[in-house]
Amino acid sequence: MPRGFESHPLRQENSSRNTSIFQGLSRTRRRVFQVVSPSPLVLLTTEGTYPFAPGGVTSWAQELLKRLRARFIVFALWGPQQIPKIPSLPRNVEKVMVVRLFSQESFPLTLARQPLLLEKLESLFGFLEGDLVAFGEGLYGLAKASGKASSLSGVFLSKEADEILRRRFTSVLGRTPVLAERLLTLGQLRGMLVNLLQIPPVADIAHTTVNGLGAIPAWLASRHYQIPLVLTEHGVYLRERYFALFALNLPPALSLFFSLFFKNLARLIYHEASLCTSVSEFNRYWQIELGAKPEKTMVIPNGIDPAKFPPAPRHLENPPTAVWVGRIDPLKDLLTLVQAFAFVHKALPHARLRLFGPVPQGNEVYAQEVRKRVEELGLGKTVTFEGPISPVYRAYHTGWATVLSSVSEGFPYVVLESLAVGRPVVGTRTGAVSEIIADSGRVVPPSNPEALGEALTELLSDPRLCLELGALGRERVIRKYTLENMVESYQKVYNTLCESGQRQRDESP
Repeated sequence: MPRGFESHPLRQENSSRNTSIFQGLSRTRRRVFQVVSPSPLVLLTTEGTYPFAPGGVTSWAQELLKRLRARFIVFALWGPQQIPKIPSLPRNVEKVMVVRLFSQESFPLTLARQPLLLEKLESLFGFLEGDLVAFGEGLYGLAKASGKASSLSGVFLSKEADEILRRRFTSVLGRTPVLAERLLTLGQLRGMLVNLLQIPPVADIAHTTVNGLGAIPAWLASRHYQIPLVLTEHGVYLRERYFALFALNLPPALSLFFSLFFKNLARLIYHEASLCTSVSEFNRYWQIELGAKPEKTMVIPNGIDPAKFPPAPRHLENPPTAVWVGRIDPLKDLLTLVQAFAFVHKALPHARLRLFGPVPQGNEVYAQEVRKRVEELGLGKTVTFEGPISPVYRAYHTGWATVLSSVSEGFPYVVLESLAVGRPVVGTRTGAVSEIIADSGRVVPPSNPEALGEALTELLSDPRLCLELGALGRERVIRKYTLENMVESYQKVYNTLCESGQRQRDESP
């Protein structure tokens, strides 16, 4: 978490702060919400995660949806790649709608002027000056007026749109953007929004799992139907977009344009949301830093079912073994982990590192790079690639400790699962990792192989310490991070919003 955050005044006791937030929700009069039923229909919006891609958000959604007293429409954003087969879903999921971003459909170029759409596009560009009112009017107006994706696509490709962008962006950029910059910007914006700007189905509550493009459908539903908007952030989307834009090495004009777009989109959602929940104090801190009002923020940690993670044996078998579980991905920074284990190998030549997890499509080159690094460091017999394992607790049982080397995390289930079986974790200081581990392991800076190797060497040299820290971790998970606690908290959010909507409706003239 940010340096000095341990003593930050925002770090209050969760229970007392959450109680006051629920009271504030029940009293809110900012908007007269429609009446909602005891089993509300929730529009749940996702982006590149549930119900298709494995990961923390999908695990969270799978466990939450099937246990909440609510019905769901899942509105899932997906990329241009083929849409995967929808897996088996809980009974209370009534519909899944999938919107593809950056799809390759060929829309005819519309030459006729469309004054209403152009007027709303002009408003949308208000984000360039930080005008959230105009920005919101533009998003909502385009969604209401577009009708067909081909009509909206034609507007983004029109000469009039190019002129609007040239005029509005010049003062922000400090020069007139050249034609190539304008066309690239409009093309990227079209790919993001042309299929997305539509009014979603009617619901009682809109709940977005991300504060970015995936939040737009939830925000549109909240505005159109006058229903509560709940934001749950598993990571800090805006920070991740900044990192992604930097990695793309875009022309400076495009980087500036889309940095402003995502910044003001995040501000709009933080401002309009009835409640901003996060999975950790780390994320809540950044929500407030980026514009959320503290009184509208609340931490609901993720949770697991301890019964599904039986305690690991209390006797540790040789050789000393560190376990890594996850998908092989650059964000997991396995190159740093392998480098760190080279330091471990020098101190403990008999120690082992076992890597459990799949190689997602598109990450094959990175996986080969990791294997190459293993061989270059002479660790071919020390580091093994085990592939996926099920049930996953079996992986944790094989080790003395679990390691997490990621450069970016939200609320990693791997840490919870390892602690739940009684195995300590050496993790990097990112996302909620420090909060979850606390005194149940070791936390080191990300991208620091020396520090990671030193912490691993400490634990793999001392089996008694591993068992002591693991016991503390299991007790901590059972006390604080159970699935039951998580579900009860979200059910209370929905119930409070339902009661508030009913009461405000009754009191309205």
